[in-house]
Amino acid sequence: MSYHVQTRWGGSETDPTEKRMLEILDELEVEDAEHPDCWLTHETGGTLSVFEGGRVAYENCESDCGPRHIANIPRLKALEMWKTLAKGDLATLEKEQWQPGYHPPLSDAELSARKEEVERVTRDMDRRFYDSLGEERQDFPCKHKGCPRGAVQFSVFCRPHHFESLIKRPCPFSL
Repeated sequence: MSYHVQTRWGGSETDPTEKRMLEILDELEVEDAEHPDCWLTHETGGTLSVFEGGRVAYENCESDCGPRHIANIPRLKALEMWKTLAKGDLATLEKEQWQPGYHPPLSDAELSARKEEVERVTRDMDRRFYDSLGEERQDFPCKHKGCPRGAVQFSVFCRPHHFESLIKRPCPFSL
């Protein structure tokens, strides 16, 4: 049976030793949001990913069940789980206390914080786009019915109406 490990910073190793597996898992001590995990994939299709903070996710592209996870797994337990998968012992791995999905559900506070961040980023992007439209030309009136403003360059609309025609929602800036 064959397996390979993907290190968190892009290396791939076939059949690493237990010592080398532990070295790879120890790389998770360094915070790196862009590269938060490393994983072992067995030829049976099973993949066991280990993340910073001790979350482990398991999936098998050859089975009908979706991804599952366990939170707060100590590093040595993660190593034991990797060794179990490396041997192809899927039955033992299945006995773990898996929860559905790649990670636990977000709390209401986490969901709210993410929503606020998305709204902030969207507004910042909208503002940059709106400002990039440039000055309105008073000698070329906006073609939106009843609008007294001038059209921006390369458009028949003023800034707010050009924004709305492309973004497909009301312009949050001056009308």
